[in-house]
Amino acid sequence: MTSHYTLTKKTFLAGAQCLKRMWWEMYDPSAPETRPTLVSQFRMQEGAKVGVLARAYVPGGRLIKRGGRSLSAILSESAKAIEDPAVPAIYECAVIAENTLVFPDILERVEGGFVLIEVKSKTSVSEQKHVPDVAIQAHVLRAAGIPIVRCEVMHLNRDCVYPDLSNLFAREDVTELVETRLQSIREEMRLQTITARLPLAPNVATGAHCKRPDPCPFMDRCWPETPTDHISTLYKVTEKMLAEFEASGWERIRDLPDDVKLSAIAGRQRRALREGHRVVERETLLESMKTLAYPVAHIDFETIQPAIPLWNGCRPYDQIPVQLSCHLVMADHTVTHSQWLFDGQGDPRPAMAKAILEACKRAATITAYNAQFERSCIELVAETCPNEAALLKGIADNLVDLQPIVRENIYDEKFGGSFSIKKVLPALVPGLGYDDLPIAEAETASVQLARIILGGSAIHPEDRAELRQWLLEYCKRDTEAMVALSDRLSELAS
Repeated sequence: MTSHYTLTKKTFLAGAQCLKRMWWEMYDPSAPETRPTLVSQFRMQEGAKVGVLARAYVPGGRLIKRGGRSLSAILSESAKAIEDPAVPAIYECAVIAENTLVFPDILERVEGGFVLIEVKSKTSVSEQKHVPDVAIQAHVLRAAGIPIVRCEVMHLNRDCVYPDLSNLFAREDVTELVETRLQSIREEMRLQTITARLPLAPNVATGAHCKRPDPCPFMDRCWPETPTDHISTLYKVTEKMLAEFEASGWERIRDLPDDVKLSAIAGRQRRALREGHRVVERETLLESMKTLAYPVAHIDFETIQPAIPLWNGCRPYDQIPVQLSCHLVMADHTVTHSQWLFDGQGDPRPAMAKAILEACKRAATITAYNAQFERSCIELVAETCPNEAALLKGIADNLVDLQPIVRENIYDEKFGGSFSIKKVLPALVPGLGYDDLPIAEAETASVQLARIILGGSAIHPEDRAELRQWLLEYCKRDTEAMVALSDRLSELAS
């Protein structure tokens, strides 16, 4: 049995997006752009856990183990399992055909052949991402003589509510979509095989494909650095608008004529770039700031999102708040700080409810930045805490969001078309940012929280203590930022 192959599912999917990306991934495997980050490693580990758990929902199968074994041995065992009618399902078998190697997650034996099941740790099927994934496997399996009668994506089900995990997975039939994709797949594979043998990366123009279905890790190699007023940074610009602007020869926002109708926010952006200075709508900003009655509590949450729900009433990927920071500003501008971080014991939501109410009990106004996130966190906690639900919902319903106050009244070129606090803060409050922190952004914070809360004994106690301190510093910085930003907005309004 031959074990020679050129393509894999991974390289095929890279080539389906861009042949240049595929070539680089094959010939520059140690490229810094593709080195796993802490976040990507965690996501892969979570996906692997979901994959293992999914087998219990297609029970009785045979797992083809890989670790430390030759490919020939894995292929041989896979073939025997596929040929054995007593084996109802095969997990992670290996199949080579047409110079391509695949490892289907699950092959379920049914009358007339097999159901090909691709397991995903997502909560829905993406036609652009998942159908090519299943199609290349179906093509290789059929080319190897394995009858595939149906194709499915098995994904996490948002309707599943802990503790009943009987419906944790949903199985969605994608056979028709896969059959359509199979009509062009042999030609795709031919072009990819030719590309794989080239001595240099092929010349491929940049375009929308660079960002879909996922941003290409090599974008910086292909895309020229754009100026801060490039039309791609226009607030809420669409691909259709970009194409129209480029066709008209407009590359910079300041060049867009007055008869190009823009939203009020995008129009303010154009005005600021044309005039070369920050634009502040003082009158409306002043009215907005009057909504902040003292004492003002600035709050921020950090969350974890377990793929497999862990606590009563939770669904896959519910954002469970496990950390709180609050800066309380009094009328005389004295400031006190409080914080809470889940210790990993039991359900975090009852203790979080008490922490929220304690932190906010003296406040006349409670703010957040991009408050919909904080609002949803509070509402989720309220669902579990009936005794505190009314007070918590009152806080959620009356949160003042600082982001639209900035967005609807101010534009600075340093915003770069974004109103995230990571862009707004250094532009309006120079010297205050996140670059000095060991943890400097929310996704890393969420992963580190999951590691210390759900990782058990896998983390050394000293590392756990250090991570805990870093997380406290990061969340505290978010509410420090809101205090400083509120002060700055008041200055700009006066």
